[in-house]
Amino acid sequence: MKTEYLITFELNSKLCTDVKKFKALLSSHEDITFKDNNLIFENISFPTIIAEGTLPDSSIYYDITIECNDKESIDIFSKLLREIRIICQNISGRNIIILHDGVGEEYCHQGYPIIFRTETLMRKLISKFMAISVGYDWKKSTTPEEVLKSMRIESKDNKVDFLQEVDFIQLSNFLFKKYNKNNINDFINSLKEISDDKTITIEDIKKYSPYTNWERYFAHIVNCESDFLTTRWKKLYDYRNKVAHCKGMTQDDFLDLKKISNEVIEKIESALNSINDIYIDEQDKEELAENLSSAANEKSAIFVAEYNKLSRLIQLICEVVSNDDDIYRKHKTNSTNIDMQSRYLYKNKNLITKEMSENIINARKFRNIVVHQVGISDIQESQLIEQIDNIDSIIDYLIMYGEDELKVYKGKDYSDSSV
Repeated sequence: MKTEYLITFELNSKLCTDVKKFKALLSSHEDITFKDNNLIFENISFPTIIAEGTLPDSSIYYDITIECNDKESIDIFSKLLREIRIICQNISGRNIIILHDGVGEEYCHQGYPIIFRTETLMRKLISKFMAISVGYDWKKSTTPEEVLKSMRIESKDNKVDFLQEVDFIQLSNFLFKKYNKNNINDFINSLKEISDDKTITIEDIKKYSPYTNWERYFAHIVNCESDFLTTRWKKLYDYRNKVAHCKGMTQDDFLDLKKISNEVIEKIESALNSINDIYIDEQDKEELAENLSSAANEKSAIFVAEYNKLSRLIQLICEVVSNDDDIYRKHKTNSTNIDMQSRYLYKNKNLITKEMSENIINARKFRNIVVHQVGISDIQESQLIEQIDNIDSIIDYLIMYGEDELKVYKGKDYSDSSV
């Protein structure tokens, strides 16, 4: 490994005016000597090349390249480089220009397999968790092939691995980001309907508390809280960026990387061993699919949240405007599908237009692709933005309509946009 420094001195200081004097400066350190083309430090020889020149401001510079041929001597090599920097900065009063950081490069090479192993293991945990708990075909879209083609987001080779397309830091969001299973406004509104003698239990409240998938499914089995892994995963992300962008790592960085990677791997492996003990009901399976797509893409998260808001609003409106003897009530068990609800509001109640009903149905189809389709990385951001704008416009219309018209149904006000 080689390290190269550019070390400068003001010419009028009359210090280190040639290579011989520059070597003498470094040799003032009791552990540094020069012999032929080698620098000797703590009885180890390091091949060294020194070139000199002048800068446009008439400063003199020395371009020094020092090589370490034995990786076992990296600690001593690092110590030598530190001593050289201290000597030169103290005498010249100038910062050392690092042209090449051989030590940092070496630690990056050693750190990459550690990061790769940790990241791969996390992807394995999520893949296995989804496959075992949700089903083998959790990646497959239930959307008809013709719908995929109409959306123009079908994978080119149908072999895109969704989790391999998700960024390192986003990968952790699936397990460690807090989600709300139920909307808190639903809970607040439900309190208005409860009589004074009704008891509210802790379990009732917990249903509306934010949670992470790790807390929900693994924390009690692995005996590890989300915060423990979240802080370490963020540190791993920082080290990963250093490696990816060739910023170099220090020995302390490398040792810290090894430590936190081992801590994370220990917990992930424990979680992998516990997957078969986890039970997930049908409703939770759908939520997990939503969570995964939301964790992978910020715009996907916004789309899913807006879609769910629209879904709750439409269901609420159907409840309000339906009578005991109309088709919605008679076939309620088959009318929870947003497609049927939108058609009901259009055909039976004339509350929305045909175009709105079709847009709602298209939003549901697009939602299924976002949540279930492995090729989510192929979805263009412009498509997500278009769908979000479409949903928002429908929500705005329904709320505006509710302010003027829906109040007459059962005397209730449903103008709160937070439903």
